[in-house]
Amino acid sequence: MTITTHATVFDIHFLQEQICAQLSLRDIRRCCLVSKDFYHNFSPYLYRTIPIHRKSTFNKFHRPESLAALAKYRDQVTHVTCEFAQIWKTLLDHQCHNLVTLISARLPKRNSNAEKNKHQTRYISDLIEVNPRLYSVQLGQFLFEPEVVSRFCSVLRSHNQIRELSIVYPTSCAPCDSLRLLTWSSSRLEKLCLNVKSIKSSANEISDLQVQEYLKLTGSKDPIFSLKELSIPVNLHGHEPGAFIRFLEHTPNIERFVAPMFAYNYQIEGLLSVMQTGMTNIQHLNVDSIGVQGSLVARMISICRNLKSFVSSSRQNGINFVAGALLEHHRESLEEVHMVGAGRMTSLQVLSFLTECPKLQIFDAMCSTEKQSPDLEMMTRQRIGDAILSMTDINAAVSTTPWACTGLKVLKLRYAVSVRAHQDDEEEQEENEESNEWVLPKILYERIAELTELETLWLGRVEPAFPSTDSFILALRVGRGDPVPELDLESRQPESESEIRQYEIGTLNMSKALLAWRSLSKLRQLHLRGLKNFIDKNAVKEARRSWKNLDWIWYY
Repeated sequence: MTITTHATVFDIHFLQEQICAQLSLRDIRRCCLVSKDFYHNFSPYLYRTIPIHRKSTFNKFHRPESLAALAKYRDQVTHVTCEFAQIWKTLLDHQCHNLVTLISARLPKRNSNAEKNKHQTRYISDLIEVNPRLYSVQLGQFLFEPEVVSRFCSVLRSHNQIRELSIVYPTSCAPCDSLRLLTWSSSRLEKLCLNVKSIKSSANEISDLQVQEYLKLTGSKDPIFSLKELSIPVNLHGHEPGAFIRFLEHTPNIERFVAPMFAYNYQIEGLLSVMQTGMTNIQHLNVDSIGVQGSLVARMISICRNLKSFVSSSRQNGINFVAGALLEHHRESLEEVHMVGAGRMTSLQVLSFLTECPKLQIFDAMCSTEKQSPDLEMMTRQRIGDAILSMTDINAAVSTTPWACTGLKVLKLRYAVSVRAHQDDEEEQEENEESNEWVLPKILYERIAELTELETLWLGRVEPAFPSTDSFILALRVGRGDPVPELDLESRQPESESEIRQYEIGTLNMSKALLAWRSLSKLRQLHLRGLKNFIDKNAVKEARRSWKNLDWIWYY
């Protein structure tokens, strides 16, 4: 039986709820331009998400016509992202009571804005209280005054729906008593992040009577917190580490843990004890703020079961013990490893992460910026702090140990090339052209080409010191056809044609690498450090044809 209908394409707005759930703000704006009916029915959904990142946009939002539309569509507003905390009072005044997420990040380059924002904190408690659906709150500013903190914590404890709270304001000074009150008020939260600058507020160790007072806030004598993610990378002064440990005894469900700033070895003993007896579900561990001996961090790693991610600290001695513990206890489960600044990690350990961790998806062992050293020889050898993969090690293991991390998505790595050979005999040099891979060894770029899931590739070249650096740099410039000042040519001449020939071989080798990387069809970021002089632009253009999703390529 055929059912007839008089509906037309212009009646599509009757399905607006289902349609708008799958559309972005940009798509909804375009729908509003189709017809008058479309505009009338789709425009309310433009207020479902309010993103404000610029002062000019914030000013437009407070125009009379915009505020009138906000009052009309206030029930549609569910997600607000705004760096300007003055919007909190605006939302209160216009009775926006259906918020689900509220994000008010910090503008680090606008100190005056931060000062204005923190004095709006008195409105955030009221806004949370009148929004029963509110699930996530992220604040980049907070006024740590006793009355404000007490009121905020009271609302936090009584709210039934809120599960995520983040206060990231590193320049703000928060008394340890306030941080303690915030942590003990998070019994219903699943995620808590407090990243502020703490100040000492008590010289005495926390007493049992004080612990009982905090327990009363939870309404139970032996509460079990729901926290699954806890991030408090703050400096705990005096006896505060002990108070923090007493709190951790009630958080057995933590899976992602960012440790506080422990600067002394004795402070970490209590943490080791509670991790062994209570916090047994940690799968993601971040010790970036810990400055104790690496052997103690290795003990933390050995206590955890099946770690999936790990973030190291550049302030730790004995980082080789940390890397060894990760490989010994968690090689089968590791998915994400950040060893930035772990310069004392051995080359064999770097290689072991790549060859022994089959689930590894992110391996980051390369700093984002280059530190300059006053020692010219050190500048040519390595970046201070980064772990370096030696080509001697990778060549020794290539025939017996392939890379196990075939699903790697992010690779940030520095490698050390072998000492360049300097032959004056052109015939002898031609015979060794294939083996003279001092720019980018074939075995390395072929291994990278096999990582077909790779999306981010940062590769840094570390070259041993060269006796006649100045003349070699000049030879490179001449070989590239770059203009060279006459004074430079008169004062420094290339010592031999072999140096220019070496440059040509290096450029050819780098071009082969770029063409081999055409297999990386998902590549989005390519960062090549120390390889600019050997990049052939034609080879880059050829390779980019296969990188459909490439966002940027950077080499120097």
